[in-house]
Amino acid sequence: MDQLALAFIPPGIGHNQPPEPVDPIEGLNARLAVNHADLAARFRDLELACGRVPDPIDSEEDAATATDFIAQCQAHIKTTEAAHKQEKELFLKAGRAVDAFFKRRCDTLNAALAPAVFRLKAYRDELARAEARRHEETRRAAAEEAHRAAAEADEHRAAAERLVGEAQSLEGRRHAAEALRLAEEASLRAAGAGEQAMAVLEPTRIRGDYGATAFVRRSWSFEVVELDRVPREYMSLDVTVVREAITRDGMREIPGLRIFQAEALRVRSA
Repeated sequence: MDQLALAFIPPGIGHNQPPEPVDPIEGLNARLAVNHADLAARFRDLELACGRVPDPIDSEEDAATATDFIAQCQAHIKTTEAAHKQEKELFLKAGRAVDAFFKRRCDTLNAALAPAVFRLKAYRDELARAEARRHEETRRAAAEEAHRAAAEADEHRAAAERLVGEAQSLEGRRHAAEALRLAEEASLRAAGAGEQAMAVLEPTRIRGDYGATAFVRRSWSFEVVELDRVPREYMSLDVTVVREAITRDGMREIPGLRIFQAEALRVRSA
């Protein structure tokens, strides 16, 4: 049985082996150090010998010796690389097995969940359209109110100016002050309605009972419609290059490509 596999098999009853280390990485390092002690010792010897290579090499004898020494080092590196590959093979297989175990289940659940996500997005889109209609109605009504209030303020202000010019008594001045007050109130209403008319519609979100939030995230994407018309700098159709052009540089028209904004439903946990 492979030595690495043995390292993961617990000893049987009655064994006299020391307790397993708590950290599996420490245990692995210890096993590698024991199993490949000769390999490591050879590395140390060769590394020390590197410092004894003549500097400069100025004789045929030294050149021949250095040639043989370099060949020995390269041969040891090849031997080590082969041992490395053998040691790592089990981990590669184990990694693929772990990936398959989890990915298969995640893919299956994602596939089963897709219809629910589709239905929730359809509901959210309908809710967003209704909110947009209400927002537009409110905005239009606020704009009309702002216009009416501004006109009313102008009328009261004009009346106040006329009354001030005609006022010959305390009562006349009182009427002028009242007209100014009404003009100020109408101006405040016009300003408030104007702000409401300019209000931005907030993104539509669906909130769960336990804090989760569903929302739509938009991103720019593209597809090829006429390959012959694509400019030379995009001929490789490198996704990163094109995506940077349409997101970072803000390009919305590239010959031969259809650039569009895609949206997808995202659900964020509490």
